Amino acid sequence: MKKMLTKILTGFLLLARVAAGGGPAVEETWTLERCLQFGLDQHPQLKIARSSVESEKARLLQTGAAFDPRIDFRASWSHSKLEAARGRSIADATTDSTSEAISASKLLYDSGQTRLQKKAAAASLSAANSRFAATLTELAADIKASFFRAQQANALLQVRQETLEGYERHLEKVESFVEVGTRAPFDITRAQVDVANARVELISARSNLKVALANLSRAIGLDTAIVVASYDETKPPLNIYDDKERLLHEAMNRPDVRASQEQVRAADYRVSEAKLNRSPSLSASADYRWSGTATPLDRQWGMGVSMSWPVLDGAVTRAQIQSARSSFESSVAGLENIKLSVGAELENSLTRLTDALERLQATTVLVQQASESMHLAEGRYDAGLGSPLEITDARVEFARARGNHVVAFFDSLIAQAELDRVLGRLPAECRIQEMDAADRESGETDK
Repeated sequence: MKKMLTKILTGFLLLARVAAGGGPAVEETWTLERCLQFGLDQHPQLKIARSSVESEKARLLQTGAAFDPRIDFRASWSHSKLEAARGRSIADATTDSTSEAISASKLLYDSGQTRLQKKAAAASLSAANSRFAATLTELAADIKASFFRAQQANALLQVRQETLEGYERHLEKVESFVEVGTRAPFDITRAQVDVANARVELISARSNLKVALANLSRAIGLDTAIVVASYDETKPPLNIYDDKERLLHEAMNRPDVRASQEQVRAADYRVSEAKLNRSPSLSASADYRWSGTATPLDRQWGMGVSMSWPVLDGAVTRAQIQSARSSFESSVAGLENIKLSVGAELENSLTRLTDALERLQATTVLVQQASESMHLAEGRYDAGLGSPLEITDARVEFARARGNHVVAFFDSLIAQAELDRVLGRLPAECRIQEMDAADRESGETDK
């Protein structure tokens, strides 16, 4: 009875949903703009980089507060009882004492250590900001490339699906020819083999699409699978950049290079700071206190200036200088290493983009030729002049040409995204979104 009531209730709910226009849930497709917007807002890597920036801001604030005055308040209370020896008596064996004090201090001079610490902290903050920008650029390029790989896998799946449907239609045609006696039964076997091979390629293409979609979800920071929008080959042609000197100059100013440069500056400041560890410092202090065992309490105040000049600290300062100098040399080597890799990355990126565009032009012609050859082979076969092997070869070449064209098309888009990463640029889609947001803000301000 309960099962029956459950089924009836479920039926009413479905009818109400249909009547309301809800219908079955349709999985929403993700565009490139949506993937970039979500990934560049929610990805854990950006949260980590943003936390590093906030940490460096706090460190700069802490360093800059060294010369700020400090005020402390202290209070204490103690209770003691004296136990007399046997045979002796004490009038008041219990004592309560109270003490309160307020003190102020200020660093007056420290030989420039705080100034250098502040400069090092500011350089570290600039490096953290540049690393955040580099993470943003790297993540955007990864999302864009992953999106195009998913679209590439989806397009190849469509090619395999259409190829299979073509072989199935050919199989039906061959079966009708064999039935009327115009073709030998062997043609059916050959057509069935072609269908089976096409189905195997379709299964492989479907698996590749699942992997590509999973990689895209990981790139944008999702733990669930998504569906990407279909691609459009009517996009404007990509630009080829011939001025390599200008591109190299732009790549040398990308965020990770700037971060390494700021890190070198910070390490240099820390070396200078370590050399001042045995320098004198001057500070002033003042205090006012109340203390005693009975009210009113005794009062006392004082003020003074103190100087500290460490003369001998063993090997501590020398070791600190050596450690700071080693960090500086490591930062310099890291900067040189990045600059060495920039040129190679730029050359490889331009080569891949040029290669993909050339392959795209070549495959466009090959697709047209393969399509014409396939139609000629089908016409010859329908007229009884062609062989099963001829039409199979023509269909295989057409499917291969279409697949190569799809691969070349998306390879050019992926290479463009990689070039933007090498140059330290955000994708054009992000820049368009930023301009739209700025226009909306300016419009609201005008209102």
